[in-house]
Amino acid sequence: MKMAFVLFEYFPFGGLQRDMLAIAQAAETRGHQVTIFTRDWDGDKPDAISVRLLPVAAGSNHRRDALFAREVSQLWNDFDLRVGFNKMPGVDWYYAADGCLAERYSPPWSWLPRYRSKLAMERAVFAKDQATRILSISPPQKALFQVHYGTTEQRFVDLPPGIRRDRVLPQNYASVRQSHRRRLGLKDSEPMLLFVGSGFRTKGLDRAIQVLANVPKAQLFVVGDDRPARFVSLARRLGVTDRLHFMGGQENVPEWLWSADLLLHLAYAENTGTVLLEAAIAGLPVLTTQACGYSPYIERAFMGQVMSDAVSLGTTATAAQALLAEDRDVWRERGLAFAASEDIYDLVEHAVSALEAGGGE
Repeated sequence: MKMAFVLFEYFPFGGLQRDMLAIAQAAETRGHQVTIFTRDWDGDKPDAISVRLLPVAAGSNHRRDALFAREVSQLWNDFDLRVGFNKMPGVDWYYAADGCLAERYSPPWSWLPRYRSKLAMERAVFAKDQATRILSISPPQKALFQVHYGTTEQRFVDLPPGIRRDRVLPQNYASVRQSHRRRLGLKDSEPMLLFVGSGFRTKGLDRAIQVLANVPKAQLFVVGDDRPARFVSLARRLGVTDRLHFMGGQENVPEWLWSADLLLHLAYAENTGTVLLEAAIAGLPVLTTQACGYSPYIERAFMGQVMSDAVSLGTTATAAQALLAEDRDVWRERGLAFAASEDIYDLVEHAVSALEAGGGE
């Protein structure tokens, strides 16, 4: 089949972007012809897959999104299948990596032009009278779409997580950990806190910095791309700028997971939270929130603690200290057991199989 994959922007360290590219490459491997339509591409372009850039100019993001959707809809008629990785009208399939906006934005917010436009794009996918099929990766968000739009169960295909197996703790992890920590200038006695992800505000970097301020001697390493200015200001007010390190996007994420002592992912909103599972199978304990779609896995694996949004900062900091006090061998054994027992690796193959089976109907 000729498949059009459509997303607003591509950058190499975004979870949605990584999933899109992995699904495109798997489809290409199975003999399908894939073209990616996007308005901006940051990074190397894939071999054997065509990337078509459609830059659009507008004074706001929501207007750029709408203009891009309109423009790409005039170019995809020759394709057998149109797969959206952002919400937009006219796609045959939507990969549901973003949460339910109708749950978050009610009047008066939904009356504002920005949110009105975004909600219209969401309705174009999920409304009861639409035919778009949905690749669902978050059961809680799926339930919200059904509540707000009456989307029928038959339109959803539930996918398992798609964790890369190279995150699993290797036999030589101790030497890798020691070497990496040495390069970072970390002593064995200094707890290494880790934050991974782009979108610092939504993923709760402010909360992570507040935890840092309450864990003496700890160092917090931030792996991901975003604007750090407001968080540097917060660190300055809390007196922890010398213990906060922005590392940018990193290719060697497994080494960071194997080297750290605690992952902080205290998100305000997170459809899934792939890094939670990556940390778990790397033997790294996790402190996260109920807002993350994959947080039940952490509870099931006994690989950390899941906090409610109503919990105080003091309670969160106490939880962090308790997780850091646990013996690392305990986390290692639990992580390996979780990695061996859970179906958390096959999202990409399941997604391509669903596209093949469903076609453009």
